[in-house]
Amino acid sequence: MRFEHIAGMGTRIWRWSRTSGTQPRLLHAAKAAVAAVIAWFIARHVPGVPAEYPYYAPLGAVVAMQATVFAGIRSGVQTLVGIALGIVIAGFTMWVGDPGFLAVALAVGIGVLVGGFRVLGEGSSWVSTAALFVLLVGGAHAEGYSLAYLVQMAIGVVVGLLVNFLVFPPLHFWDAEHRIDAVNGVLADHLDGLAAVLEEGDRDEKAWDRQQDRLDRAIADVRSRVSIAHESRRLNPRGALRGSRARLQRDGARFRALERVAWYTTDLTELVARSGPVADGLGRPDPAFAAPLAKALRQLACMIRGECAEDAGDEAIAEVERALDASRQDPSHVAVTSAALVALRGIVESERRATADVDTRTGPSAFGHPRG
Repeated sequence: MRFEHIAGMGTRIWRWSRTSGTQPRLLHAAKAAVAAVIAWFIARHVPGVPAEYPYYAPLGAVVAMQATVFAGIRSGVQTLVGIALGIVIAGFTMWVGDPGFLAVALAVGIGVLVGGFRVLGEGSSWVSTAALFVLLVGGAHAEGYSLAYLVQMAIGVVVGLLVNFLVFPPLHFWDAEHRIDAVNGVLADHLDGLAAVLEEGDRDEKAWDRQQDRLDRAIADVRSRVSIAHESRRLNPRGALRGSRARLQRDGARFRALERVAWYTTDLTELVARSGPVADGLGRPDPAFAAPLAKALRQLACMIRGECAEDAGDEAIAEVERALDASRQDPSHVAVTSAALVALRGIVESERRATADVDTRTGPSAFGHPRG
């Protein structure tokens, strides 16, 4: 019994560490530490002047140790280009005159100006930094220092890239899938909240602004993580594993479906939580319309969570359509109900389209188990 308790606790800790992102961070930190140590060891045995500045190699390793192999290559190359440009700028300012206030001002000014080009990416901040280092640290030995700086950083970048490539190169599928599942919950809660507004008649526009902001930020976060998941497969030997491409397609389709659901949910928020429908200025939703719509919203929330079948959404929408037929004597109710039906049908069709395309759903992922 005690063993089962310990095993159960271990399982919960494992799941928490995976869900919270602790496992990938620990692995990333360990790899960065190993790469820095290896780079430091190599740097101390480089012949010539570079051996006098071995501390730049671990820095280069850290620069190259990014969340994905491709991002590491991009960051490493951009950093080295930025440093090279900074060295050139420092040489120009030293040619203008001896290092001093004018030289420092020129180095920083030109460095910031050149670093503003977006093509430099991660290397933009290194332009002015390298120029200052060459001026103020290199001083009278600027040529030897510049060569050592660039060589040692390059050694660190190469070591960092090799470690990241060879030691469990990261694939961020699980992270993207977990966040997609989390946004499902945000969307479902949002729809349940709209149903409560219809049932109780209380509208709090500030609260809905906060809820809408939460939903927007969640969608933006998932978009970023899905993009990282796709990037993590590039130049990654684990990306060639069987099923990885199909898994990315599933994640992409689920995210696109989530985006469409979020758009339609925003439309429903405008209709229900802000502008109506209300009966003759009394501030209460029209019961003939509110009851079936509230039921439909709760059914859709259940469907998004993956707890109800898709046809449950169709049945709920059919009740809203019957309410539309019963309210044709009031043009305002007809307009609002028709708009709500478009949004409701859009949510159902978004999930159905994802299912038809890649055999998946907007609901909780089939890959919700700790792996990837």
